[in-house]
Amino acid sequence: MSKLTWDKKIHAYMKWGLSEDQISESFGKNPWIMACSEEKILLGMDFFVNKMGLNPADILSNPVIIMLSLEKRIIPRSLVYQTLTAKGLLRKELKLLVRMLKAPEEKFLINYVKCYENKVPDLMKLYQMPGLMVVPN
Repeated sequence: MSKLTWDKKIHAYMKWGLSEDQISESFGKNPWIMACSEEKILLGMDFFVNKMGLNPADILSNPVIIMLSLEKRIIPRSLVYQTLTAKGLLRKELKLLVRMLKAPEEKFLINYVKCYENKVPDLMKLYQMPGLMVVPN
């Protein structure tokens, strides 16, 4: 990776108020955070901070989540998380959200969709909807 590309990615994280030290520490835990494109970094940070209400430092403390597909994984699973927390069925905490985002598909479906179908009948439909919009906090 060129120095220019590297610097652009560092700057993309710094736009969210993160320091170079925080970015370096996260890079030490998961070097792949710098494999993401500048656009993916900016879009992921925007979603997690502005739609999910996370602190940028929380995202870097769980760097693998920035690498996940926004459209295919993060948005649909975040909608399930927001729906279940809004109904009081799950506690609202970063650790749980990260676990939900990282879970293999089948485990996610069993533990967070099928498990709550009787209390939220349209949860599977909601999870599978194309072009999802995230429920406001």
